[in-house]
Amino acid sequence: MKKGFTPTPKNFGVTLRSKGGFTIIELLVSLGIFIIVTTMVVTNFRGGSRSDELKIAAETVASNLRRAQNMALAGEQFEGITPAGGYGIYFNLGNPDKYIIFADKNGNLAYDAGEVLPDGLITLPPNMVIVGVLPAASSAVVFKPPKPTVYINGGTVNDISAVTVKHNLSGKSKKIVLNRISGRIDVE
Repeated sequence: MKKGFTPTPKNFGVTLRSKGGFTIIELLVSLGIFIIVTTMVVTNFRGGSRSDELKIAAETVASNLRRAQNMALAGEQFEGITPAGGYGIYFNLGNPDKYIIFADKNGNLAYDAGEVLPDGLITLPPNMVIVGVLPAASSAVVFKPPKPTVYINGGTVNDISAVTVKHNLSGKSKKIVLNRISGRIDVE
């Protein structure tokens, strides 16, 4: 031992050296892991966001179908009269990002000009479209009081019919199912 040196647990025979930082390999590996994790998170977030957008759009269409159904059940008036044909929604697949809520004033179980409710022109969120109304491609879904009976394009529908909403970016779709017997409107 050196003269004047008193060993302590702190410095007893140990030489401490600090590296001073990362090597380039450690830095590249850390950066690569960070990029992979970030990419996975962003990809999953976008997919989840698109799924939520689709669900909200389908629920909004279902809500508007229920609104037309409830207006027919309640016998609500439009422009001072109770519409003979009830209330409905018109889906035109030539303009699939919009639909119309209307009052069937003349009772023909179809949409005609001048029957749109004041807040009845509905635009779907971006990248959402109506791709089908079963049993027809482009249809007016009408709820005729007093029950209300469901009509599509002027005819009574099968026990089950559906409206399909699609997200153009993800390619996924949701169905809004109308049950003629129970009157239920559900999103599947």
